[in-house]
Amino acid sequence: MSELTHKAENSFESVFNHVNEGILISNSNGEIILANPKCFQMFGYATGDLEGRMVEDLVPHEIRDKHTDYRAGYMEKPMKRPMGKNYILKGQRKDGSKFPVEISLSYYHTTEGLYVIAFIIDISIRFEQQERIQKMNHELRVLNETLEKKVSERTLVIKEALHELEYSRDELSQALEKEKQLNEMKSRFISMASHEFRTPLSTILSSASLIARYIDAHEPEKSEKHIARIKAAVNGLTEILNDFLSIGRLEEGKVRANPQIVDVVESIDSIVAELQSIAKTDQIIDFKAIGRRQFFIDRNILRNIAINLIANAIKFSDQGKRIEVVLEVNEEQLTLVVRDNGIGISDEDKEHLFERFYRGRNASNIQGTGLGLNIVLRYMDMLNGNIEFESELNKGTTFKLVFPAKYEES
Repeated sequence: MSELTHKAENSFESVFNHVNEGILISNSNGEIILANPKCFQMFGYATGDLEGRMVEDLVPHEIRDKHTDYRAGYMEKPMKRPMGKNYILKGQRKDGSKFPVEISLSYYHTTEGLYVIAFIIDISIRFEQQERIQKMNHELRVLNETLEKKVSERTLVIKEALHELEYSRDELSQALEKEKQLNEMKSRFISMASHEFRTPLSTILSSASLIARYIDAHEPEKSEKHIARIKAAVNGLTEILNDFLSIGRLEEGKVRANPQIVDVVESIDSIVAELQSIAKTDQIIDFKAIGRRQFFIDRNILRNIAINLIANAIKFSDQGKRIEVVLEVNEEQLTLVVRDNGIGISDEDKEHLFERFYRGRNASNIQGTGLGLNIVLRYMDMLNGNIEFESELNKGTTFKLVFPAKYEES
């Protein structure tokens, strides 16, 4: 039991150490019981100095009494509150300085009571950018008024100036649109992370507390059941971390293709055998290889793509459903087809399928980060490959990937 609990704690600490947002967990009394390194850095506290403090210690002095009332009201009727939500909030650092923040709230119950999770983002830079943009817009308005007064005298000069102003406005609009998209992506990430972390963490906490009780009562079957739940929860957290790390490495350009002659039949066959062990009850992964065994490709990238697609087929298919994997290799190309008989993809979701953090409407109750297919698409681009899919709700999905025999590294 202690070894599994230790692994769970290591996985939890890994999550805290890799996210760029502050994460804070408090109990029903408003006492901080856990905070990640980003949170200590954001509020100017040394590591470990926040645990045991009240949440109000991070709130400006002038509103602490009101915040205590707000917190009490939230504990009576806890609810999920996404990032932003038109709230203008401020935090207070240890040195007394204040800064604007966005906070997303969620909660979970354990046998020990109600706990609240806060995801915190320092938006000081965004505020400064907005002020600069407002100042630029003001300057543009003043300049327009000045130019309009001189129309009769300097028509040509005014036309040229207006042309430059329009160009500047377009640049500003593009910058604002990019910032809007980035903020939407952050909100989707925080919402996803809050949902995907809460369930396995609650499972680990509740099962860990119950195991000791069952051992003392000499009920090994119940103990083993909760040990299995902890294992599954830790594996789920590991998958989420792997997705985050993969997309991070791709964004930073740290992933490079290293093609070589690979026995692709053996490689895909071993992946199928590996994933068959985690398939649902009576799910059979049927693998069929056609043509040559060897192909010039990056072994690790092919493995990551295949694991992602086959794991998705398992995840989005019910018990007893067959999954087909077909590998066809010739001199010109490698074709990989993964076909399932699962929940399918709606027409509305298809156009967003490869976007980061996007989850289908019918997949909201299935664990996942919404990063897998985006990672697959990025890998396919690296190998100049092509990906197609066909899907119908409740009738399954088929992905077809084609890799050329020769490609230029991008």
